[in-house]
Formats: sequence, C-alpha cells, structure tokens
Amino acid sequence: MLFYAKKDWFFPVVLLFVALIYGGVSLIILFTEDDLNALYGLAIVFCLLTFLFWLIQKTTSYRIGNHEIICRMFFLKKSIPINSIRSIEKANGMYVGRKMNTAWKCIIVKYNTYDELLISPDEELRFIETLLAINPKIYVKTTS
Repeated sequence: MLFYAKKDWFFPVVLLFVALIYGGVSLIILFTEDDLNALYGLAIVFCLLTFLFWLIQKTTSYRIGNHEIICRMFFLKKSIPINSIRSIEKANGMYVGRKMNTAWKCIIVKYNTYDELLISPDEELRFIETLLAINPKIYVKTTS
C-alpha cells in the first residue's frame, strides 16, 4: 500500500527564508557592484534549490509491503522490516536523527534496538493501522 508524504507549511517557509536571504544579498550586489553577473549566478542557484525542494516533495513516499516499509525520498531509499518495528510515536518539536519527511508534524518509527526514522505519511492513522494489522506487537505511544 502506497502512502504519499504530507505537505504543510514547512518547505514553503524554508524556501521563503532562503529567498529573503538571497534578496538581501542581491540588493547588496546591485548597489555595490558594477557587474551584475553575480545576480545571474544567485538566480540560477535559487531556481535549482526551488526545483530540488519541489522534487523532494513530489518523490517522497512510503510503501508498506507484506514484510517491510520502503521509504523513498528523491534518490534515497530506506527499507525497514515491519517485524523489527518496536514503537511509533508522534514527533514533538525538534528531532535529531534520520529524516525522510516533508512536513513539520511527523511520526517517529523506532525499530531494531536503537534505530529511528522520522516520516510524515499523509494519512498517519491509516498508515499506523496498516502496520498494526501486519505486526500487532508495535507499541503506539499516544500523547496526552
């Protein structure tokens, strides 16, 4: 079963922040330099960065098979055996670890002994229910 990644305000805000920085640098170059070739370089880099953000949003997905979750983001791929998943919990705030998410509100999949992966399936509840149907031993931590 295929689950696409959730899309929220996170990527547009990051892109807006980068655009503001690039705008400030562009204004400095515009008023201090006679040669405007650097502006073309900035524009090209910003367009490539915007394309990369769009590509990450479009290619991130999570596929649940019979025995594993296959997480894809751009050219990255991570496979997690469903029987090795210990618990699932909502991410609360800043998370340091492996991430294959496109949204701020995500879930943490804990598997093996010390491994974790932050993901953001669009339909979190259905995603968790599908995993529980395959492995009912998964502990789902709910926040109060």
